[in-house]
Order: sequence, then C-alpha cells, then structure tokens
Amino acid sequence: MSGWRDKPVLVTGGTGFLGAFVARELVAQGFKPRLFDLRPNAKTLEFVEPGLSQACALIAGDVTDPEAVAQAMGGCGGLVHLAGLMTVDCKADPLRATQVNLIGGQTVISAAVAAGVSRMSYASSSAVYGSGEGKLPHPETLYGVHKLAIEGMARCAWLDHGLPSVGFRPYIVYGPGISAGIAAGPSIALRAAALGQSAKIEFSGAVGFVHVSDVARALVAGLIHGEAGAGCFDLHGASASVAEFVELLLCEVPGAQVEIDGIPLKTPEILQGGGRAVWFDALPVTSLVEGISGVLAHWRDAACAA
Repeated sequence: MSGWRDKPVLVTGGTGFLGAFVARELVAQGFKPRLFDLRPNAKTLEFVEPGLSQACALIAGDVTDPEAVAQAMGGCGGLVHLAGLMTVDCKADPLRATQVNLIGGQTVISAAVAAGVSRMSYASSSAVYGSGEGKLPHPETLYGVHKLAIEGMARCAWLDHGLPSVGFRPYIVYGPGISAGIAAGPSIALRAAALGQSAKIEFSGAVGFVHVSDVARALVAGLIHGEAGAGCFDLHGASASVAEFVELLLCEVPGAQVEIDGIPLKTPEILQGGGRAVWFDALPVTSLVEGISGVLAHWRDAACAA
C-alpha cells in the first residue's frame, strides 16, 4: 500500500456539512481531496475555511451512477464515504432512500475495489443501536438499518476483496454550517442564537454531542491508521441532555430563543458497542462548553464578513 497518500482521496458528499470539515482535515494532513457531490457547493467549503475550495477538486455526480462514481474514483488512494439520506428523508421516501443509501453505498464500495483504492473510512451512525443499551446493534429507524447494512458491506469488502475500512458511529453531530434532519437541531439553534433568531430542537433526552471537527478528524485518522480489517468505532462525544445543552447556550447568549419540543430519539444514552484502538483512544473530544463557544464565534465571524 506504499504511496497511497500521494494519490487523491475521494470524499462522497464532500461539500456537505460534514464533508466540508473532512476536506479541511484532509488538506491539513497533506492529502488532495476530490469531492464528489450531487450538487457541489464551493461556498460550503469557503464557510469552513477561506480558500479551502481552491485546495480541492469538485466533481458533480450521483452515488447511484456507476459510471460517474467509477470515473471519480479513478486514481484515488483513499475513500471517505459520507453521501446518504438521513432519518427524516428515509421515513418520507423509503424507496429513494434505499436507492441512495444502499445501492449508492455498494456502488461506491464496488468502485473502490475495482479502482484498487488502498483504504476507506465512512460515516455510520449511533442509529444502528436503536433505543437499547448501546452494546449490540438493533436499529429502530430505516436510517439505522441502512447504516448497519453499510457496515456489513464494508466488512464484506474486506473479507472478499481485502479493502481495509474504518467506520464511525457518531451521536448528535453539531457545529457551524447547514446540517439536515432532526439531529441538526442543536446546530440550527446555535446559528439562530448567534444571529439573533429563534429556533426549535425537535428532540429531548440525554445524548452525546459530537463536534463536527471531531468526526472529521476521526474519519481522516481512520484512513491513516486503520490498515487492516473492517473495524467500527463509536463517537459518543460529550454526554448531556438537550436541556443542559440549551442551558449552556443561554450562558453564552442570554435571552436566546431556543425551544425544545420533541421526544427522545430512538438511541441509547451511552454508546458502548464500538471497537478500541490506541490511535482512536488518543483522539481529542471537544467539550460542550468549548464547542458551543466556538460555533457561535464562527457564525458571528461569518456574519461580520458577509
């Protein structure tokens, strides 16, 4: 596998909320990101870091299109697979979600095998656990079912073709940027508070809050360190209830108009079924206080620059 780091790294969903931070981390680690997205958006990259779009190659395409995926994958040494439809979209249109998440996922993995990609990392989800103890997967949403299936696809790619992979199961990912779905509530609330607007978080209960930069760091670290097998790791982040999150937000922005209106998610309080590794255990975890403060500052800086 020598020399793979000198080749581009393909990132599916590369200009999305998480993809833009993955691109930034790849550039910081000396990689050449090739960002594959249905509708590539350079503005998302520039929001994360000015000049980032100039350090990346942007390619428009659909993960369900084998020819487009194969062309984008050509010559790549690594793959970060992020593209997919989330919980609300899966529930609203199960057939479309299955096409994108499952057929698209297998299309991407098959193209990686055919292109001789050296290693892969990908985003799974805490949704694979359902509302149990967080030890064994038992998804209770179609999104969770799809993510668990992607883990199985990655495992088969290792067993059948020798493609090493590392998957990550993040809990509630938050940060600066435009996220989507129910889990986007905390990110939306932070943006609203920074800009003097109101927002609603449509779930409650105890969860783990994972800063988006921590997820990006893990995905790139997985590429670098995860040489053999098909491991999967939990990204629990900082434990807190949604109410505690809002309290911390109000400490930073007194009078912020943030409403909590929803039932707990179909996920466990603690994630404890993932793997362990020295490199993984060494990854830093952004505290909720630091994360909230940083996201607010990012939005304020962006508003001033606009």
